[in-house]
Amino acid sequence: KVYERLSSGIDDISYTDYYFTLSSYLALSNDSHTSLEANDIYSYFLYYPLQLNYIGDKVYVVSGLKDYRDCIGKEITAINGVSIKEIEEKASYVVPHDNTVYLRLWLNNQLNNTSFLSFINVAESDKDPVTLTFSDGKKLSISPTLSQDIDRSNLISAFSSYSPYIYQGYYRAIEIKDEVLLISYNTCSDNPSYPMKNFASDLKKALSNKKYSKIIVDLRYNGGGNSAVLDPLIKLLKKEKCEKYALIGENTFSSAILNAVSLKDDADFILVGTPTGGSINHYGELKSFTLPETGWEVYYSSKFFKLSRKYNGSIIPDVYIEKDAYSY
Repeated sequence: KVYERLSSGIDDISYTDYYFTLSSYLALSNDSHTSLEANDIYSYFLYYPLQLNYIGDKVYVVSGLKDYRDCIGKEITAINGVSIKEIEEKASYVVPHDNTVYLRLWLNNQLNNTSFLSFINVAESDKDPVTLTFSDGKKLSISPTLSQDIDRSNLISAFSSYSPYIYQGYYRAIEIKDEVLLISYNTCSDNPSYPMKNFASDLKKALSNKKYSKIIVDLRYNGGGNSAVLDPLIKLLKKEKCEKYALIGENTFSSAILNAVSLKDDADFILVGTPTGGSINHYGELKSFTLPETGWEVYYSSKFFKLSRKYNGSIIPDVYIEKDAYSY
């Protein structure tokens, strides 16, 4: 059907439909690393001014224009009468992915995109209003607009600040309560101004001065890089005799997954959180080519990495702690 849509109506297809049609071809790869990068396409997408995100298995309004403040924090069960589950199924044929966690991450940025909703036949067209159905049965009709025309100074969010435990740099270690050490590790790369070997050396001194009852390594926001960067820390923490936990989630990808498995298998850490967005065994080593008519870039995998016989797909935590809307 995708081929027929592209080959029989190429002269009449819209720019945005062309993008999603090509993406549908790439979705046949079942590979999260395969993608179509089209920087100019975003100026053509139409959005209604609410941001919808998965929190656990449900979808909530997490931000939007002040005019819709009563919607913030409410659960959405359907768009134009099509259930979220059915939308997810339709999207699976358009989005290159190798697990459901990654598919939902992608949908977080597209559930308010009427150009996408029109392509998967949830909306009549990208310009028509859509009707959102809330979990309490109430409905809201809302019109889309171009992204650049949304007044961002008029946006409000479900949360006003990050938790103080969420660090946005390379890595750090802090005592969050007596005898509990939190190590945040957000990218599998060396901080040029504070290399990992120095960080590990400083941490070794700190651990010799005080014994902790719990050590937590947070990998929830780590999208990958070079898995070997964490080796000095894993070697150090392997020797610690205390409760040890590694936090994982939907934003844990690539080399960070290898680190999570190493902490579990080699250093006796317990994995806590939700399944990872990346898969342990995956295609990678990206190559690319440019589409001559549009200038869009296609990235594709050229090698399969079989990194584990013990695990496959998303890494599943030992202790599953579902995200909930109230905490969010």
